[in-house]
Amino acid sequence: MATKKTEAPEKTVDSILGQIIDEWYERVSPYYVTLEQVRENPEVRKEEELKRFHDEKGHRIKFDKDALDFTYGLRSIWASHIIIEVSVNNKVENFDYADFQERLLAHYEKTGKQNVPSPYELRSHSFREILHFEPNLREAFTVEKRGDKADIMRLSFHLNEQFVDKITAHPQASKKLIEDYCVSPFRTVYATVYRRAK
Repeated sequence: MATKKTEAPEKTVDSILGQIIDEWYERVSPYYVTLEQVRENPEVRKEEELKRFHDEKGHRIKFDKDALDFTYGLRSIWASHIIIEVSVNNKVENFDYADFQERLLAHYEKTGKQNVPSPYELRSHSFREILHFEPNLREAFTVEKRGDKADIMRLSFHLNEQFVDKITAHPQASKKLIEDYCVSPFRTVYATVYRRAK
């Protein structure tokens, strides 16, 4: 009897990250000109305002409409354990990186202690038990300064090996966990500091 081949945990996590970007794209696409709209309606003469990418660099969603011009990224890295990295490029010259970092730290100091709502089997564990900061809370946030290109801000999480099997066994619940804990706070804090800098 043939046994069902299971996908490697890092592939499953990468697939979850791709779904997060795809669902984000679908949610916001009605408000932007997309490639799909241009193809369906040749009379649309505007440039694409929303794009998504899935490639060797990970999974990304790019906003380019009016004053908005930035790209969020998600990728998984295998380094003897699974790292989930959230990123955004930043083109705002007077962006306050220290304020951004302190707001993130304050958020995670508070929410990291709370127990996760799902997957069900993990409800007795806190967010920070399941997703450690890589390598620690303060150093998990980095800024890559790139001269005349946009800077890239990154936040890295180490998926605790103890919980990998339960995370990959419940991809839908785990997608919500990763989106709510890793992606949404990063996006919300970036939007707050971005508005203050404009």
